[in-house]
Amino acid sequence: MRGLATVTSVLRRVVAPFAAVTALVATLTACGTGPSQVNSAVILGDRVISVDEVQSLVDKVVKEPAALGLTQQRKLDLVAREVVGQLVVHEVLTDVAREEGLKVDPDALADLRAQNPFGPKLSPNDDVPVDQLVPELVYRARGFEAYANDTLLLDALAKNRLGRDSAKYNVVVVTNEDEARELAEKIVAQPSRSEDLMRAAAASESEMAIDQDTGPSGNGVYLAAPDNSVFVMPGNQGATGGGGYQVVHVISTKTSATVSPDADLSQITADQLPALGRFALRPYVIESGIKISPRYGVWNDLTLAVVAKGESEASGFVVLPKNDRS
Repeated sequence: MRGLATVTSVLRRVVAPFAAVTALVATLTACGTGPSQVNSAVILGDRVISVDEVQSLVDKVVKEPAALGLTQQRKLDLVAREVVGQLVVHEVLTDVAREEGLKVDPDALADLRAQNPFGPKLSPNDDVPVDQLVPELVYRARGFEAYANDTLLLDALAKNRLGRDSAKYNVVVVTNEDEARELAEKIVAQPSRSEDLMRAAAASESEMAIDQDTGPSGNGVYLAAPDNSVFVMPGNQGATGGGGYQVVHVISTKTSATVSPDADLSQITADQLPALGRFALRPYVIESGIKISPRYGVWNDLTLAVVAKGESEASGFVVLPKNDRS
């Protein structure tokens, strides 16, 4: 029987503490109402992140010696996507922290400052994987204060939600992406038939779990999303041949007023907190109706990052209920 342990293990793999990301400067044609799309990299509700702001940070990154390889390999698109992703998280996190009364812990800030994480210079010869190098270069370009603010507020948000967030869900493993997407679309169209649809798609009873509940664990944060959303996640544990896709119907979510006395958070480590905080932002980003300039890529609701259009589903995706689609 497959439960949330499988779901969360996949989510932990597909969402690193930092995301990878693109930098082509262009303006969009203004149209319609609301914020102007001219010179917009991102529109979040009634706010805009401008192309100029994104390009300014990309330019700072390019000046770093450690970015030379990215330039030579024509990977600056990764830098711009990371810039956009970090700025989106910052904007939404600022609002959520204000709404929930969260503040940066001064002792944690002092400890982080004492660690001086950006003190050592990065060298072009440093053997740092691209998926770690790009986020660090962007954080360095934004500066320590921005890095510390976002990281510690994400920590605070995660701590505020752990043991409070819970979710009820159904999950099934299917063979391929097309089958997974088709099933997800059917479920969001007919959520009351989720169990029947999953049983029809499952190869066997062992490939599905119905009426699951995360309970007062830390796992509820992983499935933060509007009710009746469906997560589609590639994984190597599940279908025949060791591949397959998990289709997770998030039936309902709840945030309790207080931490449950039964919550066991002993398995949550400090280095997982920023990623958990990002997961908690998912419903707010979706609610904002986020729009990314196609020059940078597309927003992935599962990984909470900007990805190239052709790679938009490689790490999984979320199919939203019709009334939550922008």
